[in-house]
Amino acid sequence: MHQEGPLTVELALAELRRGMDVRLTSLEGQLALLLQRDEHHERQITDQVRLLSEVEDRLTRVEREQVTRGHLEARFRHTVALLSMLAAAASAAVTLWATVLN
Repeated sequence: MHQEGPLTVELALAELRRGMDVRLTSLEGQLALLLQRDEHHERQITDQVRLLSEVEDRLTRVEREQVTRGHLEARFRHTVALLSMLAAAASAAVTLWATVLN
């Protein structure tokens, strides 16, 4: 038979304590890694929110300043009307000048 003595119990407790310390250290390391990852993700989210805000601002500015097909058609109609008026004024001037010379 084995004799259980204080030395054997102390060795068992020391081994148990060492095992607990190793596991506790391992858990602390895992928690530290998780916290580091969480902080990294928080920074990424903050950066993405900032970039999204910048893109939204740029899009709003572009939408405010964009030229649509309707704007181009209206501008073309105004240009054609102006050219028509200039042609009419030129033909009236030529007619008047021809009348004055005769």
